Amino acid sequence: MTNKDDPGAQSDAVRRRSLATLAIGAGMATLATSGPALAQPAVGVEDTLDRIKRTGAFNLGAREANPPYGFKNANGAYVGFATEIAQAIFTSVNKELGGAIKLNYIPVTSETRIPLLQNGTIDMEAGATVVTQVRVKVVDFTIAHFLTSTGILTAADSGIHSFSDLAGRRIGVPRGGLEEAMYRAINAAGRLKSPVTTIGFPDHPQGFTALQTGSIDAYSSDGPIMYGMKERSTDSAQWIVFDPGINSFLQAFPIRQESSKFKCIADLTIVDLCASGAWNALYEKYFGPKSTTPYPMTDLLKAMVLMNTWPPQ
Repeated sequence: MTNKDDPGAQSDAVRRRSLATLAIGAGMATLATSGPALAQPAVGVEDTLDRIKRTGAFNLGAREANPPYGFKNANGAYVGFATEIAQAIFTSVNKELGGAIKLNYIPVTSETRIPLLQNGTIDMEAGATVVTQVRVKVVDFTIAHFLTSTGILTAADSGIHSFSDLAGRRIGVPRGGLEEAMYRAINAAGRLKSPVTTIGFPDHPQGFTALQTGSIDAYSSDGPIMYGMKERSTDSAQWIVFDPGINSFLQAFPIRQESSKFKCIADLTIVDLCASGAWNALYEKYFGPKSTTPYPMTDLLKAMVLMNTWPPQ
């Protein structure tokens, strides 16, 4: 949603969305031309697929309280949009390795996901991780499985309804997410009359508790997560969610570097989900009008799914 209160926001939003569309196309085209061959990792580096085969376990970094992407349901089972896609990747990996692999769920947060991947505790993380220039220097990513933007969750009577209303406010953000750096850049550019103050939280529930108690004026993270927090609260009518028109970005699963064999299986699983309609079914389940986090399908999301539908030959 373009913010009319921020000078230049409309043209900025158009440029962002155009660039995002081009980025999707360029990224998917590059992946497509790489072909499905299971390339070999660098000498001395163990591909994640080989590691899983050796250990007999697929260690998945899973979210416990990050609906609708990943969370524990009332029965204690790991579920969610990203979690189910990751489970499909496990099924493909297990089939490739003969069906004797165990799936282990390792709880992670925005703050711990990358370190636990780098030190070998997890083999892949399933959540709402955004592909950034900094992150691709230390980890690899599967092809994108989602595209969204930053949202704002605040009290309906807070007086915060647009980007310009954030001026001088206390904004809660997840530690390890991209929001802290984003708001620093906004402050540095002088885009608001008064700079915002960001306060980091280890997980979203703690951020929402701070919002409920008045310790912060708004909480900011991925849009669907904000809708999920609102709808799952006991007083959802007291809260509003809006898109301040700050950005749009791709989400993908982080994996260890030098794991092209594992990445190929993960990528082709996502491609199959997009081509078969299974991705759309998951979207309807977790983001559709009858879900707890209704999130209308955008043209950019439709483009991403189309570009992930690679031809078989």
